[in-house]
Amino acid sequence: MNQIISQHGWGLDQSMWNKVKEEFIRQNWIWQDNNRGYYSDPHVKVNWIKDDSENNKKVVICHSLGIHLIGKEILREASHIVLINSFYNFIPSNNESKITMRTLLRMEKKINSGEVRFMLEEFISRSFMPNQVDIKFKSIFNLNSKQINLKRLLKDFQKLYFQPSTFDLFSEHAEVLIIKSKNDFILKEYAFNEFINLLNNSQINKPKLVQIENQGHIIDNNCIVNILKDWL
Repeated sequence: MNQIISQHGWGLDQSMWNKVKEEFIRQNWIWQDNNRGYYSDPHVKVNWIKDDSENNKKVVICHSLGIHLIGKEILREASHIVLINSFYNFIPSNNESKITMRTLLRMEKKINSGEVRFMLEEFISRSFMPNQVDIKFKSIFNLNSKQINLKRLLKDFQKLYFQPSTFDLFSEHAEVLIIKSKNDFILKEYAFNEFINLLNNSQINKPKLVQIENQGHIIDNNCIVNILKDWL
């Protein structure tokens, strides 16, 4: 029994995987979504289905902040880990750190001041650049504050400030695939490169890196499907 557990990034929900999920279910994979419940959907935490068979794959797919939102026990049991525009420390340790910090503080202020819907619209639009926002996310732009779980949204957002000094999220035996957009307007290149160096030094098998042209922080599902099929 091959399994996939997904974890969306901050400000998003499990619908970001819809086409990927459909394709792998067609291929008889067991697919489960973690959902943070930022909007009207409930907060859902899943776990691996017990399976004593050998050589079956346990695949985690995380987008962006997702590796800091998913349960550590899920990551440590995974045989394969897919990281899409992910990072360990969002704030880079170079001269861009002050700019990044100012941006985060400005966004946090909007969450706390009733401007969260406009901030989310700006963030999601920027995440899709250079492409157009997928229609399924546009409904978020019309939500009122009562339809948004501000407490969880803020709590998860504050994880972006964390700067852990040690890396212990994955089994050193896990196979790791990194998918990186060349046109990402959210994640700083230096922060991404720091993460790559961490992974190269922590995993027995060096991660595979796939870089994609003409995609933003959120990547088209068809691109993800094609890359995963080749890798898995």
